[in-house]
Amino acid sequence: MTSGQRKAHKYVWLLLVMTIPILMIFAVKDLDVFSLKEDLKPKFSATKGTIVKTSENKILKASLIKKDSLYSLEVILKKPIKQASLVIESLQAQDGAKVIGQLSSVGIYKFEVDEVIEAIILKDPLGKEDINILTVLPL
Repeated sequence: MTSGQRKAHKYVWLLLVMTIPILMIFAVKDLDVFSLKEDLKPKFSATKGTIVKTSENKILKASLIKKDSLYSLEVILKKPIKQASLVIESLQAQDGAKVIGQLSSVGIYKFEVDEVIEAIILKDPLGKEDINILTVLPL
């Protein structure tokens, strides 16, 4: 290597050392997983109101609760999940899928919803794939 090539090599490496960490920070900030809104976080409180619909399988139990004119979805996660976290989406015939909230560990989760939910879908936000659990809330 000549002295000119050594000098260019040094500057290229210095440029890479400065730009790669900056690009990694922007890539992590661009992930939607860490930017969930406050209203999507579960609210832990005692169940009050009348249960409108309920459905249960071996992994979770979902109940739609009505108090006054407001609806809330209570999800009880019974078993640990393999993924780091799951996103709950409501399935409506007219609106399609809408994100309700996030599940991370075994426990009781309560989410405020706008309307009666027909079904919920659990999705893996990191793997961008549907988990094959569809809980239909019967009428």
